[in-house]
Amino acid sequence: MNRVEVLDKMEPVLNTQVKEIEHNPRTQISVTPEVVTFRPGGGQRTLEMTEGGVQSLANFVGLPWPIAAKLHPSTFGNVATDLLENKQRYSLVVKDNVVTNVVKRGHYHTVNADHALKAIETGVPGIEFHRILILDNLVVNLEVVGEKREPVARGDLIQAGASIMFSPMGTINPVVQAYALRLSCTNGATNNTVLREFHWGDGQGGGGGGEGDNIWQWFRRSTHEAYGALYRIVQRYQEMLNEAIPQGERASMLEAMLRQAKISGEAAIAIRAMAIENPPENHYDMVNLITYASSHLLEKPHQVVKAREVVNSYMAEDSHQRVCPVCRTRRN
Repeated sequence: MNRVEVLDKMEPVLNTQVKEIEHNPRTQISVTPEVVTFRPGGGQRTLEMTEGGVQSLANFVGLPWPIAAKLHPSTFGNVATDLLENKQRYSLVVKDNVVTNVVKRGHYHTVNADHALKAIETGVPGIEFHRILILDNLVVNLEVVGEKREPVARGDLIQAGASIMFSPMGTINPVVQAYALRLSCTNGATNNTVLREFHWGDGQGGGGGGEGDNIWQWFRRSTHEAYGALYRIVQRYQEMLNEAIPQGERASMLEAMLRQAKISGEAAIAIRAMAIENPPENHYDMVNLITYASSHLLEKPHQVVKAREVVNSYMAEDSHQRVCPVCRTRRN
């Protein structure tokens, strides 16, 4: 993808308004069989809510959706209205005059998406935008790769890159992680424990994301340094090639990883079939099964991110030297 195509895929985030709300006691959530409406109070007009907006409201006020969905409409409206009084300050995400999300008030600076992409492009030689995920809370996760490639083993090349997470609406501080793309298949994996991770705001000074602010230099420098971590990634993968998994522990370890990564249904069945056809003999094989799911089988962005988190924990040297963080098997 090029920059224009990336910006086009970011349209669900970019083509929104964020209305910052100071809670008013007269705020009212009303529910009918046809529609849920949000009346901010203080004489402001009533806004309809999408189904996703209603779910985000329930989660925001601490009412788990499986429970909220079973409540009588009037009960849900009253409970949500009461719980919202504890929040005081929050933001409504509005698209086409309909509330699509209720989120925590952004405490961070907004990020001009086009400026950020231009800065990222200067940080990696021969950059390619590989994949973009739109996450909850108006967060964009962008995977980029460059020209640098190294073999983990003969015939098994990986390509250097970076995974960048930011919010054009300022709901999070930007984060850049080292990223590697396995070229035998597009089996990408990130790791934020043994490799490199950079957080905007950690000793970076101020910066509001405006023209001339040093956040653009931070995007460029952090992407460049994450991209340069390829050798360390290769080294860790090669170590994992030599970390054998006893035959009797392979199935239980895989099941533990599937549970932690919340991989179920057809995706889990496919991974188990792959493991039967080519049993994972070492920890590198095991990691590639889960990252295959995140790059080929899982469709929802939050599922991809969850699978990555499990891989990150699994690959970490400090914990893996003592006990496997996934299956809790103690290592010698």
